[in-house]
Amino acid sequence: MKLTRCIAFALLGTSFLLAPLVHADASARRAQVEQLLLEMHMDTTMNAMYDQMEQLLVNMQNGLDLKDDEKPLFEAFAHNYSKIMRDELSWDKLKQPLIDIYVKHYTDKEIADMSAFYASESGRSMVAKMPQVMQESMQVSQSFLGTLLPKVEALQKEFAEKLKAKRAEH
Repeated sequence: MKLTRCIAFALLGTSFLLAPLVHADASARRAQVEQLLLEMHMDTTMNAMYDQMEQLLVNMQNGLDLKDDEKPLFEAFAHNYSKIMRDELSWDKLKQPLIDIYVKHYTDKEIADMSAFYASESGRSMVAKMPQVMQESMQVSQSFLGTLLPKVEALQKEFAEKLKAKRAEH
């Protein structure tokens, strides 16, 4: 019993001695991930994404066939929508959760390799071109919405009708 107690105290003491080292290691790893996200220009990429979202809203306005006196209503909606997105999904709010995700899923070597890539000429080129690539990708996706949305709406309507009929059986 005495031996077990001594071992327990030794393990407990060791854990107290090692805890600062583990914390320091975790802090260093989080700092490496934060540096990686900076090298990826994640903050400016997010801003570019919000700018593209605003452009999609403008394009949506054109497709709504709004009357002149209705356009200020839509513009106010678009402004408020954009503001909410930028406020609620700001870089300051997302940075720590993103760091948590990277720390959880990537090894130290993978983080170092990604940092090396984003510090390279090719990595910097990718970051610089990504907003344009994202914009063009969104335009391509948006072009498919004209045929996709009616199909999805028809599927939803069909499901609602089948569900209503099924419930009427009981």
